[in-house]
Amino acid sequence: MCQVVLFNDDHNSMEYVVLCLMHVFGYNLPIAAKVMFEAHSRGKSIAEVESEASARRHQGQLAAHGLMSEVESI
Repeated sequence: MCQVVLFNDDHNSMEYVVLCLMHVFGYNLPIAAKVMFEAHSRGKSIAEVESEASARRHQGQLAAHGLMSEVESI
């Protein structure tokens, strides 16, 4: 299993990050906002825990939207 870690950045608005999380992971608004706010306030947030293949795919999708993330084995 792996976790997708989303990092805060100074380039994207909070609203944009929430929309991207909803699109990439299929999250509803409250969950996407929670993940975004944790990354904003703590510098990073665990966006999802999933298989390595899914985590790598989601990392690529986040990067395509201009969001910084990494995949960590757990």
